[in-house]
Amino acid sequence: MKKGEGTEGINFRRQFPKAVMIAVQFVFYYLLSKILNIQASVIFNGFLVYLILNFTKNMYSFKTILIWEELKKQLRVHTEYMLVMIVNDLAFLDVHYVYAHIIMGILFMGFNLILIKIIRRVFEGFLSKNLLIVGTGRKARVLTEIIGENRFTMYNLLGYVSVDSLDVGKEKKQIEEKEIICEYKDLEKVIEGSQIDEIIVALPKASGDEMKKIMECIEGKVAKIKFVPELNGVFTFNSKVEDYDGVLMISASNGIMSSWQKFIKRGMDIVGGLVGSFILLPLSFYVWMKTEKKERKAGIFFKQPRIAIGGDSVEIIKYRSMIVDAEKVLEEMMEKNPEVKKEYLTNKKLKDDPRITSIGAKLRKTSLDEFPQFLNVLKGDMSMVGPRPYLHREIDDMGSKYHKIVNLKPGITGMWQTSGRSETTFDERLDLDEYYYRNWSVWLDIVIIIKTIKSVLRKEGAY
Repeated sequence: MKKGEGTEGINFRRQFPKAVMIAVQFVFYYLLSKILNIQASVIFNGFLVYLILNFTKNMYSFKTILIWEELKKQLRVHTEYMLVMIVNDLAFLDVHYVYAHIIMGILFMGFNLILIKIIRRVFEGFLSKNLLIVGTGRKARVLTEIIGENRFTMYNLLGYVSVDSLDVGKEKKQIEEKEIICEYKDLEKVIEGSQIDEIIVALPKASGDEMKKIMECIEGKVAKIKFVPELNGVFTFNSKVEDYDGVLMISASNGIMSSWQKFIKRGMDIVGGLVGSFILLPLSFYVWMKTEKKERKAGIFFKQPRIAIGGDSVEIIKYRSMIVDAEKVLEEMMEKNPEVKKEYLTNKKLKDDPRITSIGAKLRKTSLDEFPQFLNVLKGDMSMVGPRPYLHREIDDMGSKYHKIVNLKPGITGMWQTSGRSETTFDERLDLDEYYYRNWSVWLDIVIIIKTIKSVLRKEGAY
């Protein structure tokens, strides 16, 4: 959006992609209905129901959200559509239409996900929002990485605003100087000189007075302002903002799974464990053929005791990816080389580990070395998604987070595998596992599984 564009031009730019999307949706809906032999009156009534649901759920807003949130919204809308149409079919029409509308809902959701991604890409110039981030520290860097990895958000990141003149600006700078547009005091001039749609204040450690000074520069000058708060791991995404008679209050839930939620999670584990175990047999034959003779004699499977739920011990199963007596060799390496010892004690693994076999390197690169753990999942020792299975010798390094993390079964995949994987430090993995403990949901598990599959296919960061 260019500076000086009038209100009518802005409205046209915002509304035109919506009109295109509705028109394409109707064409697809009509053609699909004809294929399923639905009569004309039912087609138009059904599409009207579909439109009403979409408008009430604000589906045509093209908000700056991640693809996972869009997927959740689409799933909710299309489930509601199918339920409404099924009730209507059973009450007034033919049972034949029940099956037709179930098929319609499923196919239309898949089509809609593709369509909205195309619309966002084609009309990127219409829908993108110019963004500034106030702050140049760690949170600003994390936000930059998220925006860069998720084009679906439609953010056009213009640059960063420094707060060096405030005490909060003394945090370690993690943004390049050339990307910093101005100091916060000069922000008003920048806003006047260009069209800024949103500002994110990424200063979680800023005091009340510091935030007040920053707000004086931007309040009322942009359409939307967002804040990254400092919550110190206390709050979860189940927390709610409440109006307590004029007092802003946040109610925090403990994030602990109920019995019903545990039942659902176990059901997902059984289904996933069966699918994984079915693939395990041909994969094991391939690994056996490619394993060197010495390691093959020791067995292609490797068992290692790890921390289980409640602090108990569980033997996790992996494909052997290291030479025989790998632990003994590691101790010798650390004694001889202080740098190796420092790297291992910091990250609990080595990036260029000479103990890894040729087939082991391939298995680790694709994370297939973890595949036998589907047997652990079927047994109930592990879950499809959960904290990483920590070693018993790592308990002291886990600190206070240990008592939270052991409340959950260890998982084949989890937060850290989808957030940098092997590039994350040990402390960062602990933070991510604690985050998972506090914010668990069925939807979070689904998102982690999808992201894990994407990471494995792209071979991102595994060693």
